[in-house]
Amino acid sequence: MRTALAWSSPLDVPADDVAQIGHLLAGAARAVADEVRLRAARLPEDDGRRLFAELILQEADGRLSQPCTSLNRVHNRARLIRALYERLDRLQAAVPDEAAAASP
Repeated sequence: MRTALAWSSPLDVPADDVAQIGHLLAGAARAVADEVRLRAARLPEDDGRRLFAELILQEADGRLSQPCTSLNRVHNRARLIRALYERLDRLQAAVPDEAAAASP
């Protein structure tokens, strides 16, 4: 992810690789989003942390529905993964692993 964000020029990445990198980043983002979704679902519906997580997940769904055809979109996917991990960290503090595993 850091490497993707470090690329500053489209010349840094062969054009044929951009779509493949975007695809890999999308897979990683979906995996983290699934975990965020799982953790957020265990919080009360009116909990601000859950509401914020749901907003981030909506944004993620929108971004991931677009094809990754440019270095700018690769950067956006890398930033999305970072935002999802930040949200996951906060939700893990709110919903410990034992509670997440015990809930149906």
